[in-house]
Amino acid sequence: MKTTIKRGPPDRESPYTPLTAGDAISHLERILSHDGVDSLFSRTYWRARVQQVSATQGLTPQQQARLVKLLESLHPPVPSEEAC
Repeated sequence: MKTTIKRGPPDRESPYTPLTAGDAISHLERILSHDGVDSLFSRTYWRARVQQVSATQGLTPQQQARLVKLLESLHPPVPSEEAC
């Protein structure tokens, strides 16, 4: 299954730069590799966080690949999570 990263609207800015995105990606990898994905935050929340970092202009191919892998690790949200 191929996962693509949806970009936000063109006027939406990421709070990250390519330099700070690496730290954000590492943080997401740590959280999502443990029980963080099933914490009090829903998968929809984590997906939005990954997509927020993905909106950063100038990411390296390695950073983009790490973000795709994170998105693939997030199972589709269950209907009750969509409301969160």
